[in-house]
Amino acid sequence: MNRDDEHRAAVRAAREVYDNARAELFAAIKAALAAGVGISAIGRDADFSREYIARIRDGKGPRETRN
Repeated sequence: MNRDDEHRAAVRAAREVYDNARAELFAAIKAALAAGVGISAIGRDADFSREYIARIRDGKGPRETRN
């Protein structure tokens, strides 16, 4: 395996970790919303705007967060 292949494999592995962490974050956001946690508190904890949390709540966020 040459250096380019090693770097590309590292990028693919890091992308998989990122995708999994992102899915976990959005699942936690949806669970918090379902439990009645306020969008301002969730926004602070996730470092997202209230508007973005509201979009997730309303099913208008990223494709993987839609029901």
